[in-house]
Amino acid sequence: MSAERFASAFAPSGSITLQHLQIHTEVGDTVRCRATLIVDQRELHLETSAHGTIGAMSEMLYGLGLGVEIVGLYHQNDGAEVTAYLQCLRDGERCWSYGRAATGDEATVHALIAAANQLTGRLQAA
Repeated sequence: MSAERFASAFAPSGSITLQHLQIHTEVGDTVRCRATLIVDQRELHLETSAHGTIGAMSEMLYGLGLGVEIVGLYHQNDGAEVTAYLQCLRDGERCWSYGRAATGDEATVHALIAAANQLTGRLQAA
């Protein structure tokens, strides 16, 4: 499978795009997450505190009605970047997604958005 075909299958573009992500550590393992998302061509500036970056992005997506449940998570580090592979669930539908970034948390956020795009697209098509 070519890299382009893999990306179109497991990290498709869709109605949700992450434009900016900023994470600040708070007390304990709580983080303050600020993100700019494009959802259906609307720019949204979101902010929340949660236990970890992945929890914060999940909370933001759920708040928009676009949340997915992570049921499997795998990381692969190739030295330069981390790739996150997620199996996600929403309304009985499952998918695999992936994301790449400098850190595992950032890669997982990209994979989470890819899963939301896949599962949202399936539900809208049904």
